[in-house]
Amino acid sequence: PPLLWHTGVASLVFPQPAGPQLARLAYQKIYGREVRPDVAGDMDVRDEYLGWNSPFALAADHCPSLTRHIDYYGVTFDHLVPADNPNPKVLQINIIEMDNDGGAYANQHLPFAVDPAEYTGKKALAVPRYCQKRKGTQDCERVNRSVAERDREILKRKEMKGSQC
Repeated sequence: PPLLWHTGVASLVFPQPAGPQLARLAYQKIYGREVRPDVAGDMDVRDEYLGWNSPFALAADHCPSLTRHIDYYGVTFDHLVPADNPNPKVLQINIIEMDNDGGAYANQHLPFAVDPAEYTGKKALAVPRYCQKRKGTQDCERVNRSVAERDREILKRKEMKGSQC
């Protein structure tokens, strides 16, 4: 989605403005309908993660420059998952960005070739996690642990706000 991404280390926000929109798009493709706001738990954004490309990327003139670009992004949302379910089934889809690395990340981690010209400035590449070659980061436990950590952070912030006079 054509929204701002907050990439400052000290000012990351949750969720990123595009996160809920990307979750809605995934929901629409998976379930074939719009999110139903009148149905509790139909789509709850629970967590997100951002993959960063090298902070010392080469600029267009091939000189090193300090940059901070999102290389891939994932958003976790629940669909009708009871709040007390400690181990829901996970379908992890990565949104892989091509504009800043010319498709290098995609071509390194996907089992098929990607032509960045098909995506750069035009569309996003969304790939289910199980279709990627990366090792060690596809387990449901890690995703569930990340969601639980996010829940604790949100609860802590709410408690801090409530204790202020």
